[in-house]
Amino acid sequence: MGGGEEKIPIAVAHSSRELAADTPQEDRQPARQPLHHSILFIALIALLLRLSVITVGHTYKITPRRDHFQFGWEMGRLARSIATGQGFSSPTDLPTGPSAWAPPLYPYILAGAFKLFGVYSALSAWVILAFNSVFAALTCLTLYRTAERMYGIAVARATAWTWAVFPYAIYWPVRVVWEASFTTFLLSLALWLTLRMADEPPGRRMWVLFGLLWGAIALTNTAVVSMLPFCLLWLLYRLPRRPQQLVGAALCVLTAVLVVSPWLVRNYQVFGKFIFVRDNLPLEMYEANNDQSAGLWTRNEHPGNNPDAMRRFQELGELGFMAEKRQEVRQFIREHPGRFMWFTVERAVYFWIAPPQATILAGYDLMISRHTNFLLAAVFAFAGLWLTIRNRKRGAFLLVCFLLVYPLPYYLVNPFPRYKHPIEPEMIMLIVYLFWEARKIQVHWPGHKTSL
Repeated sequence: MGGGEEKIPIAVAHSSRELAADTPQEDRQPARQPLHHSILFIALIALLLRLSVITVGHTYKITPRRDHFQFGWEMGRLARSIATGQGFSSPTDLPTGPSAWAPPLYPYILAGAFKLFGVYSALSAWVILAFNSVFAALTCLTLYRTAERMYGIAVARATAWTWAVFPYAIYWPVRVVWEASFTTFLLSLALWLTLRMADEPPGRRMWVLFGLLWGAIALTNTAVVSMLPFCLLWLLYRLPRRPQQLVGAALCVLTAVLVVSPWLVRNYQVFGKFIFVRDNLPLEMYEANNDQSAGLWTRNEHPGNNPDAMRRFQELGELGFMAEKRQEVRQFIREHPGRFMWFTVERAVYFWIAPPQATILAGYDLMISRHTNFLLAAVFAFAGLWLTIRNRKRGAFLLVCFLLVYPLPYYLVNPFPRYKHPIEPEMIMLIVYLFWEARKIQVHWPGHKTSL
């Protein structure tokens, strides 16, 4: 490099070659990109890997125990009711009437698979797991674009490849009939669009599209909507101070409300009261906060596992049952505020290290190893977040919200690992960035002499 500064270029072509030689390899834009650098190729590999696991690993063969309850659990029951002409109803084993147990989008998608390929059939399972896998693969694209804007092309490529081939990221779409992979993609898309809109001041059409996305998120996983205010606040802070930006943000919120409103109207017509998308929060809180609980779900309180609770659910109907659970959990919190606080702290820890669960492999219980793996991922992600803040990377505030604000509702209920999955692409991005920056650290061992 030093010798290059002393040379006097004798031609433009010669100067250009020198400039190319002095440019870091990771920052160059070659005329023809290697195939493995293409984000479309990475996404394709991600999809083929997941489809292969589904097909070769027979993960579509879901156990028929309890009439296939593990096939989507409550969402599977709702989808069965829709596909058999009973409407959005009966989320557990027995007929219990109309329901607002879950946001409607994923159950209707699953019902479409049931309608076309059979209720609880192996083919339906393959199709819905393939659907999950498509959006898990598409997350490579949104994750790449996000990392590219924040950290550069090299980190973006490494992040996308990590998401594509990391076994834990592959597990959720190929094994679990749930909205986790779909939600994960939608949230990663929202993050990328937020960063993009900050760089390219949006017009009204873009604000409307942003609102449509958040409306779809609300109808898929309502808890994720907690990120919308922070995305809008960050955008308004970053964009030029003009009245049209406030109008655009209001247009975004209005569009999201319009997307959700048909479901809100349906809930009001069916139940006679306002219900924002779903109604099962009281039961979720009661399952983790009661006299028999130690802060985590014991399975006994769920109507799907307890015949007495199932009969009570059928007797009262969904709305009455949820009202009863709301009263019981409020009474528990009033009578045991200290236990409730301790349970909440305990669940906050388990959100990041995973709840206790026997993990038997070759006769050995690897539960401690499981906790350690989850803990290390969290530690590395937060270290990457600290580095992002220290290096003043654009969008650091958004990632702070993803890691600190998003989990808050789950500290009140059961911190199942799938609840963390929507922010795991961003966690992987932070971990990759941490290790990428660690490459620059030079360790000089005592007594080691470097040649000049």
